Amino acid sequence: MKKAGEDSPEYITKGLGDIFSQTMRVKSIVADLLEFARGREPHFMAVELRGLIAGAYKHLENTKNLTDIALHIEMLPEEIVLYADTEQIEQVFINLFSNAVEAMAGKGALSIKAVEEDNRVKIRVADTGPGMSRDTVEKIFEPFFTTKDKGTGLGLAIVFNIIQKHRGEITVESTEGTGTTFIISLPKKAP
Repeated sequence: MKKAGEDSPEYITKGLGDIFSQTMRVKSIVADLLEFARGREPHFMAVELRGLIAGAYKHLENTKNLTDIALHIEMLPEEIVLYADTEQIEQVFINLFSNAVEAMAGKGALSIKAVEEDNRVKIRVADTGPGMSRDTVEKIFEPFFTTKDKGTGLGLAIVFNIIQKHRGEITVESTEGTGTTFIISLPKKAP
């Protein structure tokens, strides 16, 4: 693409653009497959949840247009610290946020609410997208299940595995036409 320059015929520029985007897609698929197959054990450390969530959203800003997404984060108490693998939990939020943004077609509201309950933290990630059918909800965490044309069906399977390795739980509530909410429950302390 660099060598072709701006003076190249349009069909060459378009062809190179297609090659580049498909290469990036293959890279993403391979990364998902490796992450799913590897599934390394978590390295637990103290993590401040609001900062981690904000970091995951900021990471997403590098790859998606979020100008028409209203983000709302609520923490009770204001600062929640739990023991988790920072990289893996950040991956969970990046995957959930990315799916939400795609479901809302880049326009809507994304709400994250985290509440401390005894020795656990309950986190709700809700979007204002079109929601999902009951059949989709039942299969959503299965490897290779996807509703997207270019999806691998591994994103939520990876999320599910990470949450399980953290001794947590993840469920989903969704009704067609009213959006989707993922509910994550994680222990505050490392196992």
